[in-house]
Amino acid sequence: MAKQPIIINGIEFKFQKNAIEYFKNMLERYHNGQTVKNDDYNMLLALLERHPEADKKMGCGVKRIYKDKTDMPTSCFWIERTDGSKTDFSYRTAISAKSKSLYQEFLEACRNAVQDDLKLTKEKFFDKFADEHGKIECAISGDKIAIYESHLDHRKPLTFQVIVNTFIAANDIEIKREMLSISQDAQCQTTIVDVNIKDKFRRYHHKIAQLRIIKIEHNLSLGGSERILRSSNTVLIPIEIVCE
Repeated sequence: MAKQPIIINGIEFKFQKNAIEYFKNMLERYHNGQTVKNDDYNMLLALLERHPEADKKMGCGVKRIYKDKTDMPTSCFWIERTDGSKTDFSYRTAISAKSKSLYQEFLEACRNAVQDDLKLTKEKFFDKFADEHGKIECAISGDKIAIYESHLDHRKPLTFQVIVNTFIAANDIEIKREMLSISQDAQCQTTIVDVNIKDKFRRYHHKIAQLRIIKIEHNLSLGGSERILRSSNTVLIPIEIVCE
């Protein structure tokens, strides 16, 4: 049976990807701290009604919707309620109209567990190997890129999801709700609250992750046939980072 189109505020999107592109472009039109106005505001209010936690997100009422930073190097839509309280708002979750599975939350929490490790690793790598202009070769294109133009990519076949899946299997982990943080205002990511599992995953990730520096745009469009240049500068996570 053919999938039904998504209709938001009278606008029809044939596929989810069309709706995602629409709201992604909307988000990019605003700068951090800027309030969403007019038709964009009406579209976001209608979209918010699809969110699986719509009542919780809107709370006592929506005063405004605006763009702002998250606790990651990204931005998203935020809601300021009529009582002054604030919370983040994922347009992707609202478009799908369903909550993340427990596995998806665990995957996100694992990524959060090593986020600081990866940030520090990239900084140390650029400090050590960057040329006089502060640039390093992209491992795919060979172009010289600065740190703000780069992404630390998990080289295939050990993608981040593969690392998480093998970690779950190797440690015979049964993912449970109590292992993870409970959704609350301004919490943009799920985190692992079980310190033992978090530390164990950081060490496992450090041991097997194979990383490389690539352009940010390559990270968004990688396919199975991407060209990988031979490079002696494999990015390794310093052991002192995970032993802090």
